[in-house]
Amino acid sequence: MYLSELNKIVNGNITGDIEIKEIKTNSREIEAGDLFLAINKGVNYIEEAINKGAVAVISEVVINYSIPSIQVTSAIEALGQIAKYIRQIYKKPLIAITGSVGKTTTKELVSLVLKEKYNVLKSEKNNNNHIGLPITLLRLNQSYDVVVTELGMNHLNEISYLSKICQPDYAIITNIGSAHIGNLGSKKNILKAKLEILDGMNDGYLLVNNYDKYLKKVKYNKKIKVDAKSLNVKNLKYGKQIEFDIDNVHFVFNSYKHLLSNVFLAIKIGILFNIDLNLISKAIANYQNIEGRCNLIKAKWTIIDDSYNSSFESLIGGLESLKDKKEDKIIILGDMLELGNYSEKYHKKINGYLKKIKNKEVLLIGEYTKLIDGRHFDSVDEINNYLITHANDNILIYIKGSHAMNLDKIKELTLSK
Repeated sequence: MYLSELNKIVNGNITGDIEIKEIKTNSREIEAGDLFLAINKGVNYIEEAINKGAVAVISEVVINYSIPSIQVTSAIEALGQIAKYIRQIYKKPLIAITGSVGKTTTKELVSLVLKEKYNVLKSEKNNNNHIGLPITLLRLNQSYDVVVTELGMNHLNEISYLSKICQPDYAIITNIGSAHIGNLGSKKNILKAKLEILDGMNDGYLLVNNYDKYLKKVKYNKKIKVDAKSLNVKNLKYGKQIEFDIDNVHFVFNSYKHLLSNVFLAIKIGILFNIDLNLISKAIANYQNIEGRCNLIKAKWTIIDDSYNSSFESLIGGLESLKDKKEDKIIILGDMLELGNYSEKYHKKINGYLKKIKNKEVLLIGEYTKLIDGRHFDSVDEINNYLITHANDNILIYIKGSHAMNLDKIKELTLSK
């Protein structure tokens, strides 16, 4: 690919021309022959990128160096344009996943299933916004068979932008919950925002969690409703692990009940991609919870680390998983943010779910958690000090709060012991 070819896409001011190997947005990852696309503070690292071997630069500033460059009005807009162009060059099947809860879990499950037969490019961590999604597509090349991406949003029109870049062949919506309801005002608007995933799709398939009352009603000509019945699930059992059968193939899922709808979506994708059920079962059995999302840590204490983020629906799922655990429990909760005018309503509701859990102590941090029954603290450090002096070695600790509450510091305390 030549720089002049890219300039036809971004329509900037070009100086010189050269063939480039790969496009990178992180100067630390630059190798000889790469182009450095300087987004945000990347303009401060152009010289570093050149010293590491960058042969061309795209930036919003004039480059006074001897290598070819393109100056653009918006580097982030150029990133999206280039990502869309690369997507169109390599016409690989692309699966885009959105939803209020469970996007990343579903992405990981779908990727595990597809890897049983295909070479999969997936978005890393939570690269699901106007920067993360295009960066994922920059890695796309002929060696990949299929792409699995995640689309996130805080407001209307954000998923529409992402969908038009990645142009899904398969769109998955996990559920419609309360996350970001403070910005969007209602679950109907959240549904509207999630359905923007269809804006970039041309005659593709929409897979929905059929247990969700909003998604059940969505009309789309290639809609696939996914639940236990549609998959012909038999002998479903809940215990330390979840077990069920599909067409005489036994499945084991070593995680939590509230993630089962995500498993069903991944299984359906595997079936659509003609993967043998035995291989799908193997992939599901190998799933491990992602860091910060219900993953189990055994150190000084046993911790269920669900600290990455929190919404009403995901918190309920986590609390429900504690009801059958007989050991003594410490439940640490932080605020659920971005609920706006619904904040008091949803935080008060948590009390009803906590009452169903026995042998527990509830530790709280944040302004809205003052509406929840328990012992309130002013800082994470105070909670850590309390755990050091009060928590016995056999305790089970569950941690859940919005990302900004920084409850991952409690996990770090445990790992340091």
